[in-house]
Amino acid sequence: MPHIDKHIQSSMERTGKEYREIHEWIDGDPEKKVERHDITKIYGHGKFIEDNYGKEALQEYIQHLHDDIWAKFTHIGHDFEKMILEVLAYFGIKKQDGKNVSYRIQDSDIDLLRKAGVSEDDISHSVKVAEKALEIAQRTGVSMDIELVGKGALFHDLGKAKTHALEHGKLGAELGRRLGLPDAITDIMEKHIRGGLTGEEAMELGLPVKDYTLRRIEEKIVIYADRLVDIITDGIVLIKAESEAEARFEEILREYPKYGKNERTLQRYLGYHREIQGLLKGK
Repeated sequence: MPHIDKHIQSSMERTGKEYREIHEWIDGDPEKKVERHDITKIYGHGKFIEDNYGKEALQEYIQHLHDDIWAKFTHIGHDFEKMILEVLAYFGIKKQDGKNVSYRIQDSDIDLLRKAGVSEDDISHSVKVAEKALEIAQRTGVSMDIELVGKGALFHDLGKAKTHALEHGKLGAELGRRLGLPDAITDIMEKHIRGGLTGEEAMELGLPVKDYTLRRIEEKIVIYADRLVDIITDGIVLIKAESEAEARFEEILREYPKYGKNERTLQRYLGYHREIQGLLKGK
């Protein structure tokens, strides 16, 4: 379930206040934590909170329980899917030579994007990126977390439910954490802006100053697939086949600033392209 600091952060985003005392009252005492999450006692607990802290505090108490329930069931669902994959793998259905070779985009995840407020156009783009990322991952023949590739790509633009500005990476990660998505997925949301910013670049762009460097091959494949899908679908560059986007990747990024952005961003994308193509050629 979300850490108490995440509940406080969520309250700040909703109300401009921390409501730390409410969240600490719910989660702070290990001996009373379970009892204070008991939804059959909402009336009594809610009356106590409203009488002592006000109606808005009551809403934050209810929201805290809602977020915990959602996170718990999301975690259970994730564990259940993992268990099914492990059983299938035991019988040779989902694994081959020790490598995951199949992962299906879940309708429930697409519904989650829709409920979060992501537009149909952005959902369509995200599905295409997930399909392309999964295709590339499987073509490499390298053992990796295929589910992270698929879900990371599908959710990478979650923040566009709120804005299409550069902040959509940061806002998407925050929303993803509230929805109970794993850190590995929210990391992709936050890092995908300009393909993995340095702290210096983040400062220049007005984003939280931190290192957004991509280190996992799964992250790099998602970012690479995102750029390829843009090239394939934008209609700016005449592409006769999807494979042409990979073959002409360096040429296109150098020629069209929309894709290369600036020299530092361009060199990052070219680095991912060369690394991933090296895996494909070395297969």
